[in-house]
Amino acid sequence: MAQYYHLNVYKKSFDFLVKVTQLTSRFQRDFRHTLGEKLNNGTIELIVLIYKANSAQDMGERVNYIKELLEKLQYINIILRLSCELHNISQERFAELALMSQEIEKQLNGWLSHSSKVFADKKTSL
Repeated sequence: MAQYYHLNVYKKSFDFLVKVTQLTSRFQRDFRHTLGEKLNNGTIELIVLIYKANSAQDMGERVNYIKELLEKLQYINIILRLSCELHNISQERFAELALMSQEIEKQLNGWLSHSSKVFADKKTSL
Protein backbone atom coordinates (compact mmCIF):
# COMPACT_ATOMS: atom_id res chain seq x y z
CA MET A 1 0.00 0.00 0.00
CA ALA A 2 1.32 3.42 -0.93
CA GLN A 3 1.97 5.92 1.81
CA TYR A 4 -0.76 8.57 1.89
CA TYR A 5 1.69 11.36 1.06
CA HIS A 6 2.65 9.56 -2.17
CA LEU A 7 -0.95 9.54 -3.40
CA ASN A 8 -1.69 11.97 -6.21
CA VAL A 9 -4.99 12.93 -4.56
CA TYR A 10 -3.09 13.82 -1.38
CA LYS A 11 -0.58 15.97 -3.29
CA LYS A 12 -3.37 17.80 -5.16
CA SER A 13 -5.33 18.29 -1.94
CA PHE A 14 -2.29 19.64 -0.13
CA ASP A 15 -1.65 22.13 -2.97
CA PHE A 16 -5.31 23.09 -2.66
CA LEU A 17 -4.87 23.61 1.10
CA VAL A 18 -1.87 25.89 0.52
CA LYS A 19 -3.84 28.06 -1.94
CA VAL A 20 -6.88 28.20 0.36
CA THR A 21 -4.72 29.18 3.34
CA GLN A 22 -3.05 31.95 1.36
CA LEU A 23 -6.43 33.28 0.20
CA THR A 24 -8.21 33.15 3.55
CA SER A 25 -5.49 35.20 5.20
CA ARG A 26 -6.68 38.08 3.01
CA PHE A 27 -10.40 37.71 3.75
CA GLN A 28 -12.27 40.73 5.05
CA ARG A 29 -12.13 40.91 8.84
CA ASP A 30 -15.85 40.06 9.15
CA PHE A 31 -15.35 36.78 7.28
CA ARG A 32 -11.82 35.74 8.23
CA HIS A 33 -12.88 33.95 11.41
CA THR A 34 -16.11 32.53 10.05
CA LEU A 35 -15.87 31.55 6.39
CA GLY A 36 -12.07 31.60 6.39
CA GLU A 37 -11.78 29.23 9.35
CA LYS A 38 -14.45 26.90 7.99
CA LEU A 39 -12.65 26.76 4.67
CA ASN A 40 -9.25 26.10 6.22
CA ASN A 41 -10.57 23.55 8.71
CA GLY A 42 -12.61 21.77 6.05
CA THR A 43 -9.59 21.50 3.77
CA ILE A 44 -7.42 20.20 6.62
CA GLU A 45 -10.14 17.63 7.41
CA LEU A 46 -9.98 16.60 3.75
CA ILE A 47 -6.28 15.83 4.14
CA VAL A 48 -6.88 13.87 7.34
CA LEU A 49 -9.65 11.83 5.69
CA ILE A 50 -7.30 10.93 2.83
CA TYR A 51 -4.89 9.55 5.41
CA LYS A 52 -7.69 7.61 7.14
CA ALA A 53 -9.04 6.21 3.86
CA ASN A 54 -5.59 5.10 2.76
CA SER A 55 -4.87 3.51 6.15
CA ALA A 56 -8.17 1.62 6.39
CA GLN A 57 -7.56 -2.11 6.18
CA ASP A 58 -11.23 -2.94 5.66
CA MET A 59 -12.43 -2.08 2.14
CA GLY A 60 -15.91 -1.24 3.39
CA GLU A 61 -14.43 1.25 5.82
CA ARG A 62 -12.26 2.70 3.05
CA VAL A 63 -15.30 3.14 0.80
CA ASN A 64 -17.09 4.98 3.62
CA TYR A 65 -14.13 7.30 4.15
CA ILE A 66 -13.98 8.11 0.45
CA LYS A 67 -17.70 8.90 0.43
CA GLU A 68 -17.09 11.18 3.41
CA LEU A 69 -14.25 12.81 1.46
CA LEU A 70 -16.59 13.58 -1.43
CA GLU A 71 -19.12 15.11 0.98
CA LYS A 72 -16.41 17.21 2.62
CA LEU A 73 -15.29 18.44 -0.79
CA GLN A 74 -18.84 19.56 -1.58
CA TYR A 75 -18.96 21.42 1.76
CA ILE A 76 -15.69 23.18 0.85
CA ASN A 77 -17.04 24.07 -2.61
CA ILE A 78 -20.12 25.69 -1.07
CA ILE A 79 -18.00 27.85 1.23
CA LEU A 80 -15.71 28.76 -1.68
CA ARG A 81 -18.67 29.87 -3.77
CA LEU A 82 -20.11 31.91 -0.91
CA SER A 83 -16.70 33.49 -0.33
CA CYS A 84 -16.57 34.49 -3.98
CA GLU A 85 -20.12 35.89 -3.89
CA LEU A 86 -19.17 37.97 -0.84
CA HIS A 87 -16.09 39.29 -2.69
CA ASN A 88 -13.51 37.61 -0.48
CA ILE A 89 -12.17 35.59 -3.41
CA SER A 90 -11.82 37.00 -6.91
CA GLN A 91 -13.55 35.31 -9.84
CA GLU A 92 -10.14 34.25 -11.18
CA ARG A 93 -9.04 32.63 -7.91
CA PHE A 94 -12.43 30.98 -7.54
CA ALA A 95 -12.10 29.51 -11.04
CA GLU A 96 -8.60 28.25 -10.22
CA LEU A 97 -9.77 26.63 -6.99
CA ALA A 98 -12.85 25.17 -8.70
CA LEU A 99 -10.61 23.47 -11.28
CA MET A 100 -8.39 22.09 -8.53
CA SER A 101 -11.48 20.86 -6.68
CA GLN A 102 -12.77 19.15 -9.83
CA GLU A 103 -9.47 17.34 -10.27
CA ILE A 104 -9.55 16.17 -6.65
CA GLU A 105 -13.16 15.03 -7.10
CA LYS A 106 -12.25 13.02 -10.24
CA GLN A 107 -9.47 11.27 -8.37
CA LEU A 108 -11.71 10.56 -5.39
CA ASN A 109 -14.41 9.14 -7.66
CA GLY A 110 -11.82 6.91 -9.33
CA TRP A 111 -10.57 5.74 -5.94
CA LEU A 112 -14.17 5.12 -4.85
CA SER A 113 -14.94 3.14 -7.99
CA HIS A 114 -11.83 0.98 -7.60
CA SER A 115 -12.34 0.43 -3.86
CA SER A 116 -16.04 -0.38 -4.33
CA LYS A 117 -15.16 -2.95 -6.97
CA VAL A 118 -12.53 -4.57 -4.75
CA PHE A 119 -14.99 -4.57 -1.84
CA ALA A 120 -17.73 -6.16 -3.97
CA ASP A 121 -15.30 -8.79 -5.29
CA LYS A 122 -14.24 -9.70 -1.76
CA LYS A 123 -17.86 -10.00 -0.63
CA THR A 124 -18.75 -12.34 -3.51
CA SER A 125 -15.70 -14.53 -2.93
CA LEU A 126 -16.76 -15.22 0.65
